[in-house]
Amino acid sequence: MTCKVCQEYMTITQLQVKVGKKFLTGCSNLKISAINDHEMSDMHKKAVESEKNTSTVDVLTSSSSGKALLSLKQAERNKLQHLFRNAHAVAKRGRPLRDYKWLCECTEAHGVKLGDTYKNSQAALAFLTYIGTVEVQQTIATVRMSKSFSILLDGSTDLSGDEQESIYIRCSTNGKITERFCSLRTPESTRSKDIHSMVNSFMEEHSLEKSKHIGLGSDGASNMTGVKAGLAALLKNGPHFINVHCLVHRLELAFRDALKGVKFYDKLMTLLIGLHYHYKKYYKNKKGRKDTFEALQLKAMLPPKVTGTRWLPHLSRGLKALIKGYRAFECHLSDQSHNNPKAEGLVKIMTDKHVVAFFLFLHDFIEPLAKLSAKMQQKSITLGDAMVWIEATKETIAENALLFWR
Repeated sequence: MTCKVCQEYMTITQLQVKVGKKFLTGCSNLKISAINDHEMSDMHKKAVESEKNTSTVDVLTSSSSGKALLSLKQAERNKLQHLFRNAHAVAKRGRPLRDYKWLCECTEAHGVKLGDTYKNSQAALAFLTYIGTVEVQQTIATVRMSKSFSILLDGSTDLSGDEQESIYIRCSTNGKITERFCSLRTPESTRSKDIHSMVNSFMEEHSLEKSKHIGLGSDGASNMTGVKAGLAALLKNGPHFINVHCLVHRLELAFRDALKGVKFYDKLMTLLIGLHYHYKKYYKNKKGRKDTFEALQLKAMLPPKVTGTRWLPHLSRGLKALIKGYRAFECHLSDQSHNNPKAEGLVKIMTDKHVVAFFLFLHDFIEPLAKLSAKMQQKSITLGDAMVWIEATKETIAENALLFWR
């Protein structure tokens, strides 16, 4: 004896919680009490409800009015999809919210009807809030599935000068490393205690198990890595907890320490920064630079900005631009130096033989360090990979040193 409704709308896994799988595979008890018990069970009632809902959908899809209603709902869904995608594109590209209205106008120019509502900045902000909520929920669900996770923190300031802490979560699920942005929060201050309270409130809000928290990654500031009162010490919940000082920041600090007190490095940075702003701010200088490059049959380039961030790849690009365009820069600045004191100062540094020898030397040595920095900024990096790349970089620098002194 079987139950046709349960066989069609329920699974064995769902039924065996209460009544087993008797009425799916066949019940040998022919008593009326067995039938009554099955009929009164919660699982059978859910199967009957599923049957009614399916029947209602079938009636709607088969009737002309039902088809019209479903078509209308599909049109609304398509419209909202385009609006959500436009809002996501604005945020993804870092554009202001006022561009959302313009993007909707472009979408309508392609023949897509978006209606008269939800086409302003307030609607875009609402859409982005919903997108962010769903993304955080998916991230938290992934973290809950993993056996352990680490938190990465980095601080910055907004336009008003308030401290903002970015919270990232890094975990491993089925052997795949996942690193996702979760939240941007404002602590009471930059003291370790206030940041600790902020992290605890974040974990409690999303019901994350503190026993699974096994690591902290930061830029190495004292409020983060302090042995006694730092954030890592406050978050430590056992001997397994690991505090990681960002390897890229440590590389930058080591590079600065190695060049501390070297006057030619200070002159070189003055030259690179001066070249960038000399040709970026003034149209006359920019036009003269372009004409000089064309006269010398060189590819025109603007010296890149080497300040603002400390990453070595930026300095490496600046040195490459200086070397490739050295003749054009020197020629144009020499011509300007007769009536431009700033150009006179820049060309004086540029033609100093000690500075020239230093930036040629630095270019050869900074290239492997820049590649190492870029490698260690990858999201999928592991500590083992980093150690292999560091050892390979040390060997490359040692070989370059031998070639240089020969």
